[in-house]
Amino acid sequence: MTFREHLKSLGISGTRVFGDSITAGFNATRSECAWPGLLAETVDGFPIRNHAIPGTVLQGSRLADGKPRPDNGVDRFDAALLDRPHQDAILILYGYNDARYTAAPETMNVAGFVRDYTRILEALVAAGHRGRIAIGSPPSLPDAGLSVGSAGFTGQTREGFEAYVGAVKELAERFSVFYAPVYESMIVFGDGALASPDITHPNDEGHRVIFEAFLKAESL
Repeated sequence: MTFREHLKSLGISGTRVFGDSITAGFNATRSECAWPGLLAETVDGFPIRNHAIPGTVLQGSRLADGKPRPDNGVDRFDAALLDRPHQDAILILYGYNDARYTAAPETMNVAGFVRDYTRILEALVAAGHRGRIAIGSPPSLPDAGLSVGSAGFTGQTREGFEAYVGAVKELAERFSVFYAPVYESMIVFGDGALASPDITHPNDEGHRVIFEAFLKAESL
């Protein structure tokens, strides 16, 4: 059963999305063309609560300056996703900026990402949300995008980036939540075909592919 089919059977009260600038809708031509906006049409009548913050990472690991990145996901998930009892579906798209950050490999790495993502999923499952959770692998970016970004967010290899993709899939399997193959769905397009002019954010078609990946998400 796909997540789209599952959502129809749940009797959800709404949907919460959690992530970074891509989930905030960056570089979609209109808000309705961003992947959460497309999702809003699918769950017509139910509110979409968008808890994305541009530039955020999931893990609370120390960056090169010795401090965690502000507004990281593990520090804010409780307020965003567990603020009160609810029956909302929860869609998480994190790992993109974690994967791109290379300036502090001893602290900011896949192990830290898995550690803090595990903490989030354990809390959500304990609160009774397991059947309403879908997590997406980090969105793909063109090869040129690996060299574009603010301080610290450049220089990643394709292999290093894909380690985060594998980590999200393994977490979905471990916690028996729905897995959205976002990276896998995007990488099959030509290099740069789904990128906006800034190279690091998707264009409208890229947002649509992300949206479709969540609709097709399956429990592993």
